[in-house]
Amino acid sequence: MSGPLIYVGTYTVKPGSQEQARGRLAELVDFVETNEPRLIAFNTYLDRDGTTVSIVQVHPDSASMEFHMQVNAKHFATAFDWLDTSIGQQLFGPISDELAAELAKWDEPYTHVPFHEAGFTRTTVR
Repeated sequence: MSGPLIYVGTYTVKPGSQEQARGRLAELVDFVETNEPRLIAFNTYLDRDGTTVSIVQVHPDSASMEFHMQVNAKHFATAFDWLDTSIGQQLFGPISDELAAELAKWDEPYTHVPFHEAGFTRTTVR
């Protein structure tokens, strides 16, 4: 199973936790950048009010996402100290049976769109 796997997760931030969210997101980005060299892109976005956060990840394959979930288990365990609810989880691209089994354990539903019809990924800008 090959091809990029793109994950987009959107959550609400608990009222009054905007500064904590910014700090935790910065820590998470630093941790991921240091510990996940295969990850192509990892970006976090806050809306204007700081009440909604989206996390966008571009993995080279399903195995990279599986590794991400393993090395970040500690961060996930405390994420809902400052996050309120999951608005939605979306995965684009093929996933392994192992990743599908792990995702089945999630308490929140997710959308999986497995078939990449057309497109490209640039790793450098001209």
